[in-house]
Amino acid sequence: MPEPRRYLVKEMFGPTLQGEGAHAGRPCVFLRFAACNLECPWCDTEFRPEGAVRYSAGEIVARLVELDAHRARMVIVTGGEPTLQWDAPLADALHAAGFRIHMESNGTRPVAGPVDWLTVSPKPQFHPASIALVDDLPVSELKVVIDDTVDAATLARYEARYACEHYFAQPCMDAAYPHHLARAMALVHERPRWRVSLQLHKILGVP
Repeated sequence: MPEPRRYLVKEMFGPTLQGEGAHAGRPCVFLRFAACNLECPWCDTEFRPEGAVRYSAGEIVARLVELDAHRARMVIVTGGEPTLQWDAPLADALHAAGFRIHMESNGTRPVAGPVDWLTVSPKPQFHPASIALVDDLPVSELKVVIDDTVDAATLARYEARYACEHYFAQPCMDAAYPHHLARAMALVHERPRWRVSLQLHKILGVP
C-alpha cells in the first residue's frame, strides 16, 4: 500500500481571527503551506521551505482540530501559494472533520480540490514570463493589494475579469503605508463596487 502524501507545511496556528476580507473578525485556525511561485518584494509572510515540516492529511486534520478549541471549524488555507500542494484528499479530510475551507490564492493555478470560499489576490506585476493568471476560478472575493502600480483602470480590468460579490482594495503595509492607504481610499471613491480592506489582525495584534 503506498505511503500517504505528505504536505510541506510552514505552520498551523489558532484559534485566531480572520484578519482580511468579507470574513474579517471571524474565529478560525490557519493552515499555512510552505513555498510560493511568486516573489513579491513586500510580502509579509514567512513561507520559505526552510523549517517547514511534512505532514499527512490525517496529521494536519488532527492538529487543526486540536487548535480549534472553540469549534469554529473554519480553516484559512494559505501560504506561500497553497494551490502548489492543495488536492482533493486533503480537502475531503478537512470537510469530513467539519471544517469550512477558506483559501487565499494568487490566482495563477487551478484549485485541485474543493474549497468553500476562494479569495484571489492577483499580483501580475510580479509574475515571471512563464506565469499568468488562470481563468474559470470559483472566486468568492477579490483582494487587490494597493501600491503605486494599481490605479482605477487596474481595478476596472479586474472587475471585468472576475465575477464575484466582494471586491477589496487593501493598502500595502510597507514603509509607505499611509500613502497606500490614502490611495486605496481614493480608488474606492472612483470604483464604488470596491471596499477598503484593512489587515484587522495586525491592528488587533493577533497572529
